[in-house]
Amino acid sequence: MTRDDDTERDETDEAGASAELRRALAAHLKGRPIPPDLVITTRTEIERREFTAYGQGWRDRGEHDERRRAEATAQPRTRRTSPADATVLPFPPLSGPQPARPHPDTERP
Repeated sequence: MTRDDDTERDETDEAGASAELRRALAAHLKGRPIPPDLVITTRTEIERREFTAYGQGWRDRGEHDERRRAEATAQPRTRRTSPADATVLPFPPLSGPQPARPHPDTERP
């Protein structure tokens, strides 16, 4: 749990603060044992871990993109012969006058 005023204790006082927090928690629990999986950390440590994970995510993405690029250049491209493949035909150059085309809304059969 973090404090509302965003202040942090000094790194040297962290062990004492952790012990103080555990004593306060033990008093609040009134004799029940403190959960063994309880983690006490600082906001600075949480942010450091988050930034490290964020940076690692970007490094992973970069490595993934590099692998895909390397695989794409290593494999020769083959012509596809599937009937579903489209062939792109170039448009003829527009030079000189073109024949007039009727507007589709004015010409009805």
